[in-house]
Amino acid sequence: MSDPARFTDPGFTPSRDDIPAALDALITCEDEQAASIERALGRAGLAAAELAQPLLADAAPTVRVRLVRLVARVARETDDVGLYQALCERLADDDPNVQRAAVIGLGKLKHTGVEDVLLVYAAREHALPELRALVEALGKCGGPRAAEWLGTQSSTDALAQRLIERAQLMLSRTVSRPEQVEPLDLNVPLDAPQTLLFTCRLGLESILRQEASAFGDAQSAPGCVTVAGYAESLASALVPRTALGVGLELSLKRDLSLQQAVIQSLKDAQLFDWMARVSRGTPRVRLEFLGQGHQRAAVWDLQTLMVREGLPLVVDPTSAAWELAVDSSNARMGLMPKRFDDPRFAWRCKDVPAASHPTIAAALARVGGVRADDVVWDPFVGSGLELVERGLLGAYRVMYGTDIDEAALVAAKANLAAAQIKHVTLLNRDATTAPVRDITLVLTNPPMGARLVHDGSLGALLEAALAHGWRNMRPGARWVWLSPMPAHTSSFAHHLGFDVERRGLVDVGGLSPELQILHVPDRQNKTQSSGARPRVPPPVSNQSAPGKRRRIIR
Repeated sequence: MSDPARFTDPGFTPSRDDIPAALDALITCEDEQAASIERALGRAGLAAAELAQPLLADAAPTVRVRLVRLVARVARETDDVGLYQALCERLADDDPNVQRAAVIGLGKLKHTGVEDVLLVYAAREHALPELRALVEALGKCGGPRAAEWLGTQSSTDALAQRLIERAQLMLSRTVSRPEQVEPLDLNVPLDAPQTLLFTCRLGLESILRQEASAFGDAQSAPGCVTVAGYAESLASALVPRTALGVGLELSLKRDLSLQQAVIQSLKDAQLFDWMARVSRGTPRVRLEFLGQGHQRAAVWDLQTLMVREGLPLVVDPTSAAWELAVDSSNARMGLMPKRFDDPRFAWRCKDVPAASHPTIAAALARVGGVRADDVVWDPFVGSGLELVERGLLGAYRVMYGTDIDEAALVAAKANLAAAQIKHVTLLNRDATTAPVRDITLVLTNPPMGARLVHDGSLGALLEAALAHGWRNMRPGARWVWLSPMPAHTSSFAHHLGFDVERRGLVDVGGLSPELQILHVPDRQNKTQSSGARPRVPPPVSNQSAPGKRRRIIR
């Protein structure tokens, strides 16, 4: 007999040799361990499901339920006909719990014929638990005939009735879903003044606020900036380059339930006609409750109320062109277009793993500022986003980009050409020895890889790059970057002689480096206040060993 605890580790995937023991553990384990072992066996794939099928014949009902769930889990990933047939056979099982597990599993498959099989099963008499499972399954996988059957159903059980309504909504959404979702036309002007909403990465609000002030009195909050009284098109507002998106902010009334407050807010804003023109048809929206997880039940309840109230919207996470982000803690929500052509970053034709996000590159360029005599250097150029954004921002003399990855240089060259940025030299050189001189501005988003942190090389790499820059920067020059080691780099930069300005943490997607602006004192000798030039360590190469490449995250 196998020890079930061995297979409950969330990261464990059984090898082929482990599968028999894992199945034995699934058969003998306690109920609270079953789900973890099922997930582990599910990761083993078809081999696990094929060995599980013969066990269904003689297993106890509780074990059959577990095995059916396992088979269904693998069937969703493999679309194997044999697994599909095994689930269909369990609809005739003499235990209703096994039947229910098979119904739930079949409802999650995309196999043609599932609707027919479930409708045949629906013709039989069922207890309430099986009926609930059947209704949900047909709502997920059914078509017009399932919708017709659901139209004949009603229940005195509140949960069952709610499931019937949800299934009907789901099917109507599926039937009306277009084969291809057209991009939104953001050139349609608003019918009345609204509150403009710009979203951004956490930590970039002050930079975005400066850009958004061109549209009026800009107010910032975590992750966003708003401007009241805007009445033009959203396309006209799609200007700030540090903005992740642009939309409208609506307020929520606190004296109503959350669902009623959302509906009332949409009615009060009178945006339905405008959304329909922008959407070229019935708007399809995705609902999100900020800071509250998936909230699937709340989404369905809100969608049900929307239908009852006759709102001309379809809640559809699969093909939504809009997002309705509900922030209940601050009594507001954002209506954000999601499918549209964004002209701001049309130049981005090539990418590399771990490249900067263009809005972050735009923020760095804006912080760096513009001088017509700028000699700009990006020591870790990647796909060239920082150089592109600096070039679009204003005049400069020349720009350099260096990287040890030839693929990155190819991507940078393509992006710079697409953006029509000229007078740029790209070099396959180390950031700590690159032949650059008279630099007035460094813009870079340096490597932030976990491997560099763990092997202890990141600090040395950043120090060496800073030291090389210090030796080759003019008095009055600026170094702008996101430092993955804020205290370390600020201390070392100060030691070199930089004046250090720390602007706070920035969310770059799972990591929060610090935006730092390092100024070279405007003195010819660049000495510290003591008058002694700081000791600068010799250049350190950041080349990886032959045949190896560092994994980086930007």
